[in-house]
Amino acid sequence: MPKPLPAKPAVPAPRQGIRLAGSASSRLTIKPSPPTGPRPQLQLSTKVRPSGPRPLSQVELDEDEVLIDGFDAVLRDEKVRVTAVLERTCVYVDRAGDRRLARKEDLWVEADKLPIRRRGLS
Repeated sequence: MPKPLPAKPAVPAPRQGIRLAGSASSRLTIKPSPPTGPRPQLQLSTKVRPSGPRPLSQVELDEDEVLIDGFDAVLRDEKVRVTAVLERTCVYVDRAGDRRLARKEDLWVEADKLPIRRRGLS
């Protein structure tokens, strides 16, 4: 009489992982940064700017000034809402609600009405 086959375990044995050379050193660990305290406060800029429409690229900011996004501008005779200010371009929302990119020289603004803040010293 032949021997009965041994019963297979219900759960397969775990496989050993494949270890590639250098894989241990290439793991990414994200550590929380140490607490740095509150963010610097922003104060209204007191610098007087000329009134009248001009390209956003011609609005000069001091080194400690920041243009806060969320203001209106005119792009090709259409009023748009600027939501982010980058180095040479801005992100705006068109009438359809789509976000688009425009060059600062194409966006016309009233320089004396822009939300410009001065970084506080802290």
